[in-house]
Amino acid sequence: MLTSGQFDLLCLHLLLSSVAEDFHFSGQVIVTVFIGDSLTCHPAEYEVNNECCPMCPAGSRVRIDCTEYRSTSCLPCVDGTFTEKANGLKKCFSCTSCDPGSGLTVKKSCSGTSDTVCEPREGFLCVDSSDRNGCAAVRKHRSCEPGQYIHQKGWSSSDTQCSPCSDGTFSDGNSTTCQQHTQCEELGLLQTTAGNTSADAQCEEEKPTGTIIGVSVGLVLVVLLVILSVGVVMFFKRKRILKVNCICQVSHRSEKTPMRSLKKFFFFFSVFVI
Repeated sequence: MLTSGQFDLLCLHLLLSSVAEDFHFSGQVIVTVFIGDSLTCHPAEYEVNNECCPMCPAGSRVRIDCTEYRSTSCLPCVDGTFTEKANGLKKCFSCTSCDPGSGLTVKKSCSGTSDTVCEPREGFLCVDSSDRNGCAAVRKHRSCEPGQYIHQKGWSSSDTQCSPCSDGTFSDGNSTTCQQHTQCEELGLLQTTAGNTSADAQCEEEKPTGTIIGVSVGLVLVVLLVILSVGVVMFFKRKRILKVNCICQVSHRSEKTPMRSLKKFFFFFSVFVI
């Protein structure tokens, strides 16, 4: 039970506290109240050296603590630091960094009175929410597998939803729909590989065996015809050469025969005359 003196001091403290709320901290009076052996400070004060000093406002810090003769001296937080509430701190808090390499980006920049607010980058899901509607940790969205399509794209607060492709369709897992298999027969092509849910059918131009054989036989006949033509030409050319040689030989003999006859005539004529 409080004594009458303690009760009076308590009443005085409450009265001064209500009055102090109407003044700025820099002009606030130091109020120190002892109840028994304990020290109780006003919510807008902080305790230091067994004294109650006025707190510095949000966005600042304590430069010099108050004394019996002067109030608390404060300094504003420098860039990259902040304090969100009235405080008796000697140092401001460092602003949070939103690391792009971790999948985070800045949603709201840091100021003297508030920390940075981060959010997931595109393609990432928030797995650890922070204060001020921000995000502290993320992971990549789920990737759909071949044979599945993206049924619902992922967002910062929800993961990607995948669904399987139906028969006759396919997807590599990166599209929002499944595509129909190519119908090779309709295109006049030959199907070499059947399609499945993760890959399309493979087609190529049809090459019938009969056509290949016909082309091959035709080439052989052309070659034989060329060889035969060359042989005939060579044969007649050689025959012509032989014929010319024969004619030349006969002509040469014909030229020699009259001369011999003439010589014989003169021989016999000489013998007869003698």
